[in-house]
Amino acid sequence: MHVYVVGVAVAVGVILSIIITLATYLVCRQFGPKPDPSKECSYNDFLNRVQSDVQEPVSSALKKAPPRRIVAKNCRLKPSDSTVGPGPPPVSPVVLNSNYSFTIPKATSPGFQGDSFTLEKPQPAIGALSPTSKTPSMMARLDPTQLDPSAHMYKENHGIRKLSMDSGVTGPCLGIINFSLKYNPEMGLLTVRLIQARDLQPREFSGTADPYCKITVVPHATKMLQSKVHRKTLCPEFKEEFVFEIPEPDIHRQTARIQLFDFDQFSRDECIGTAVLPLTNVDLTEKVEVWKEIKAVYVAHRQQSEEAPELGDIMFSLSYLPSAERLTVVILKTRNLRAVKLLEDKKTSDPYVKVSIFCATKRLKKKKTSTKHNTVHPVFNEALVFGVMMESLRHLSLEFQVIHENRIGQNEILGRVVLGPDSQGEELAHWNDMISSSKPVARWHRLIT
Repeated sequence: MHVYVVGVAVAVGVILSIIITLATYLVCRQFGPKPDPSKECSYNDFLNRVQSDVQEPVSSALKKAPPRRIVAKNCRLKPSDSTVGPGPPPVSPVVLNSNYSFTIPKATSPGFQGDSFTLEKPQPAIGALSPTSKTPSMMARLDPTQLDPSAHMYKENHGIRKLSMDSGVTGPCLGIINFSLKYNPEMGLLTVRLIQARDLQPREFSGTADPYCKITVVPHATKMLQSKVHRKTLCPEFKEEFVFEIPEPDIHRQTARIQLFDFDQFSRDECIGTAVLPLTNVDLTEKVEVWKEIKAVYVAHRQQSEEAPELGDIMFSLSYLPSAERLTVVILKTRNLRAVKLLEDKKTSDPYVKVSIFCATKRLKKKKTSTKHNTVHPVFNEALVFGVMMESLRHLSLEFQVIHENRIGQNEILGRVVLGPDSQGEELAHWNDMISSSKPVARWHRLIT
């Protein structure tokens, strides 16, 4: 019962609101303000003027505009009427609106029709060919007499690649190597990118090689970086980058040196040759790409070493820990040692290795490995540790002696190797690697007398 009463009340309320709204609208319409007929007329006149202006010709509209003259510059016309005089042509005003206007010179020519105009640009003569002109057609015949070899479009661009074949090292050419240099003066970083090598000299017995490179920048950089080994190829593709930290004031006093080696698993790696590039006159403001000849080096030293007897090779690793001031030498193995005794009709020896630390000619410390009996290819794998101060490291040198132990009589030295800051070749490179790296660096070295 209550729900029914509520529904009737809501319906009566809606009907009353509708009636009140209609009554209000009728009262406002009857007694409200009337529209102004003059305003309606002016609006209708405005619409009629707009429609008549659209239909009116453009020429009459332009003539009705008030003249405001701004002479147009660089407006070239094609004169074809003899009546056009040499003086400045008359101008007719063209007004876009009340704020902007410009003027157009009048001239009677076939290009004009009524008050409209067309502009024509001078066309190049057919047959005249220049670096800035275009041929009228791809099928048109070119006149060779019109070609200018000195034009800019026919010049070669030498800024991307710089070809240089003078390596600055005497000796026969053993191939060519391609690399690039890029220097960042803000960070003081020189990036050497190995690209490729061509026409390397093969080994006599195999006809191929296993090349790799060792890169250094002297005299500033103390480290020597090494590339990957490329198997059985005379034209390796390296595509590796090596970064050296060199201050900007010293960059043009440096020399980039790239050594190519032939990797040998069973003997000492052979140096194929060296490419040298002094940076004195090299513009490093942008990336420079270079081709250099690979030349043989140390020819006299190599001839002397070939005449000397073979004493064998020794392999050891070096590492120096500055925080603990500890020098660690690991004697790995030796090979092809000279035999000094007979054992059942077989020549052999009883070798061990003695390591000594020298300061000038004074011996400071020495240690030795255990003795390996009856072998010319001993394997030691023994570590010898020395306490060396960081300040004195630059004045020291290491001597490795391979000694045959005699049970009766005096021991016999089979060969030795000396490493230090005053060494050369492989020995100096191994020493520099120890200084610049905290990890052990192992290499083969040839024994000398």
